[in-house]
Amino acid sequence: MFNSIYKLFKIPSLKGRLRFWFICFIVLFVFAASIPFIILEKQQRRDDVKIDLENMLNVQQLAIDTWLKERMMTIRSLAELPSIKGNDLEKSIEIFDSFDKNQNEFEGIVFVNSKGITEIDTSGTPGLDVSDRIYFEQAKIGNSFITDVIIGKQSKKPIIIVSAPVYDKKMNFQGLVFGSVSINTVNQVLKQFQDGNRETYLVDRNGMIITESRQGTIGERIETDIFENALNGKYIDQFYKTSNGDSVMGSYKWVHHNQWLIIGEVNKKTIYQPFYNMVLYFAGIIFLLILIGYVLMIAVSKKIEQPIQRVLDGTKRFSIGDWSYRLDLETYQHEIREFHELSANFNNMASVIESHIASIAKSEERFRTITEYSSDMITIHDANGNYLYVSPAGKEILQYDDHEILGHDSYIFIHPDDREQIAKSHEKLLKDGYVVSTYRIKRKDNEYIWFESSIKFMKEQNEEDSRIYTISRNITERKLVEQQLKEANKLLRELSTKDGLTGIWNRRSFDERIELEWEKACENNQPLSLIMLDIDFFKAYNDTYGHQRGDDCLKEVANAISNACKLDTVFRYGGEEFAMILPKINEGKAKIVAENTREIVEKLNIPHVGSKIENHVTISLGTATIIPTKYGSPLQLIEAADKALYQAKQDGRNCVKSYYQ
Repeated sequence: MFNSIYKLFKIPSLKGRLRFWFICFIVLFVFAASIPFIILEKQQRRDDVKIDLENMLNVQQLAIDTWLKERMMTIRSLAELPSIKGNDLEKSIEIFDSFDKNQNEFEGIVFVNSKGITEIDTSGTPGLDVSDRIYFEQAKIGNSFITDVIIGKQSKKPIIIVSAPVYDKKMNFQGLVFGSVSINTVNQVLKQFQDGNRETYLVDRNGMIITESRQGTIGERIETDIFENALNGKYIDQFYKTSNGDSVMGSYKWVHHNQWLIIGEVNKKTIYQPFYNMVLYFAGIIFLLILIGYVLMIAVSKKIEQPIQRVLDGTKRFSIGDWSYRLDLETYQHEIREFHELSANFNNMASVIESHIASIAKSEERFRTITEYSSDMITIHDANGNYLYVSPAGKEILQYDDHEILGHDSYIFIHPDDREQIAKSHEKLLKDGYVVSTYRIKRKDNEYIWFESSIKFMKEQNEEDSRIYTISRNITERKLVEQQLKEANKLLRELSTKDGLTGIWNRRSFDERIELEWEKACENNQPLSLIMLDIDFFKAYNDTYGHQRGDDCLKEVANAISNACKLDTVFRYGGEEFAMILPKINEGKAKIVAENTREIVEKLNIPHVGSKIENHVTISLGTATIIPTKYGSPLQLIEAADKALYQAKQDGRNCVKSYYQ
């Protein structure tokens, strides 16, 4: 085939053939290199745009959620004003007007009474009936609320309502406070994080555009692929057409409790324009390199048109192991300098290889010396893990003879509990070539010792020649020390989290646990109850019986309430005060637990002549139940339970009082 090509193109010389194949190689190289470059670069551009969109949407998602949260906190703070709670309209109007003048986020602040009629309105005339609005319905059941886009009854413009219920001190519903936010305000918040190449806009779950967009005006409905995918929870990874016919790539993020959708889009032309510029630049460079390479090839080929057969003969002799063979340098005296240097280098290489063969023999001897006298166990395995060699130190550590270990699968010596881990390490070893493992291995006396092994896999073309080299160190004593340290840390942890007198959890544990249970209840929308209890007239008990008897009393009461709760959530809150955290327990069940606890302590019949209500020890209990939200904190629950406990003491002690929120 090659001869036919040479005849067809009339290329009889070595120089011509080199030039011909150089051109062919360059053409094929450019073709082979360009196709992956085009594919990968275009993919890279899409990937970069995806990352940019994701980053921008993450920032905007955080900005929108934070902005809404801050507006909610503002409205809640107004709803908590004493004048609002006390229905002091004159004072409230003064405060609302002052607040309205010093802010630009809300178009107006409104107070709605319990019948749904506006009584204060900084942006319009009071007396409007909003009892049919969803935010009023939510306020009646105690919820703060942020609406979707609605049309204001007075302004007749698209707005968002942020509302919070108002309760008096007796937790009677007094109405609500709300602020109206213009869509233009939301639009300005979103625009802060945009640039000219990427567009983002908000739509609601019905596809209505909330903020300014090239896809349509506010209030219009979009029907694009990305919106449909967002509703179905699917990710879109391809270009799609917008309502105005543009081909774009987009991404999305849900905000406002999955009620609004931020959509970010980049035009296809914008994405690929830098790529097209790079292709032109790359093509120019390739052409220049081809031209330079061809000129250089002509120059080099002129130096290669000399006999090379003697070099080939020398390499053949060398390839069959005739290391003593050397080229006759005199035959190259009249050849070009490159061949003269090549022949000299060939002879030097032969001398170096001869030297290296001798050096390898010495290195093998050194390696054998290291393995024979090393205190670490050195082993060699085949690719399947069978022992091929074990150093003397290994035989001494494991106490096996050669016939008891060589040729055997290493897995049979591994502790059964560690075999799965070793199997995974073996897979990683075959993939990466190196791994460090810690495991237990059985000695001849059937005792297990801990090894830490550095393992190297040397892969050969012939799989049967592949080897695994392992250096293992006995770390049994270190493992023992680590276990002792772990147990000591566990004991230290227990001492720092449990009360030294009663043995139940201490105040520090309470603070940590209440935070944890609050977060769980918030995530799962479940109730969380807390019982606070106090031993009645405990100071009088100490004064009468002494502190030693007082400590004994605390221990008995702590044990009794732990049994009553039947949960590991009983804490000594401080002094003679205890707390019981009840996850997933509603107010009714919490009161039952509290009453059972009171009866159990009373049945202890611990004498207490200093008590003003009974002749034995009694307790007062306060319960509180809350369904936590991310806007609240555990301090609300603690304060509520403390208020209930205070009420129990005021009502004669030895009773249970409850506080609901």
